[in-house]
Amino acid sequence: MSSEKSYLVVGGCGFLGRFIVEALLAKGEKNIHVFDIRKSFEDDRVVFHIGDIRKSEDLEAACKGITTVFHTASPTHGMGYDIYYSVNVTGTQKLVDACVKCGVKQLVYTSSSSVVFNGADIANGDETMPYVAKHLDPYNKTKELGERAVLEAHSTTDLLVCALRPAGIFGPRDVQGWPQFLKAAKEGKNKFMFGSGDNLCDWTYIDNVVHAHLLAAQHMTKESPISGNAYFITNDEPIPFWDMPIFAYEAFGYEKPKIKVPFPVMYCVAWIIDFIVALLTPFGIKLHPTISLFRIVYTNATRYFNISKAKKDLKYKPIVSLKEGMERTRDWFLKENPQAINRSIKDRSD
Repeated sequence: MSSEKSYLVVGGCGFLGRFIVEALLAKGEKNIHVFDIRKSFEDDRVVFHIGDIRKSEDLEAACKGITTVFHTASPTHGMGYDIYYSVNVTGTQKLVDACVKCGVKQLVYTSSSSVVFNGADIANGDETMPYVAKHLDPYNKTKELGERAVLEAHSTTDLLVCALRPAGIFGPRDVQGWPQFLKAAKEGKNKFMFGSGDNLCDWTYIDNVVHAHLLAAQHMTKESPISGNAYFITNDEPIPFWDMPIFAYEAFGYEKPKIKVPFPVMYCVAWIIDFIVALLTPFGIKLHPTISLFRIVYTNATRYFNISKAKKDLKYKPIVSLKEGMERTRDWFLKENPQAINRSIKDRSD
């Protein structure tokens, strides 16, 4: 049944955003708008607004008549600090301002679990964890600043706001994790595992992330405790980090990693690589190596979260198990290979 709400999905042509659009359509919603910098799919049931999140006039035109905004837009990793900041911080603040100016009632922001990650292990972390003093990756710093801008609106405006912090999103049409796993395997890098492989991590299937967003919009009212808060969103099934890439390798007939490279060795290698990249950048030489200090630390740290707060306030619980989600993702990539993998890798470089 269609509600009386009108929805705007900012970044609605992206990985998460498009799934949110499809979920709204499946629910029978009739007033759905998409805002993005480019149009990646066709659907006569959706109103498209092509614009730049960094331009107030584009956002205000899209926000007119909207009651609920989902902000899923964000550059992918590897695009550089300037674009991260301009979209995740400047663009997010402009979106908040546009929502207030246009009388939008709700804004649900897609944040990241990494806003509290500084390289140290996180076991059963919850929302009482503070933002970290220093981020290992500039992308995560800008996601933190964007989250702050959204949540601050709770105390300064009438806009209802919340931030969702998914951990390790994956699924069909994935443009980051699975394409990179399979690219690495194709290049023969699947032979190596960095670290012991025992560190537990959260992965979150795309349908569960979408479900959390819809629940946030459904339950966030002036009377509820949701507005002004952040929520970790996971599958609630932490597994060893390497279980996911190994599952992808084996789905396409590649072998499991046979060589374990000790973490201290890889840490030193990554530090040297990062140093060289930093040394060359002022001279206009931009390198994008596969190995970086952040990636080595990220893949070797324990990172899993307690989602009790989301269960209580949002009434959230995963609707697709990790096993089923991995199987669905495998089946989709097997069907779409190699076009989907090549396309996803290209999208990351655009």
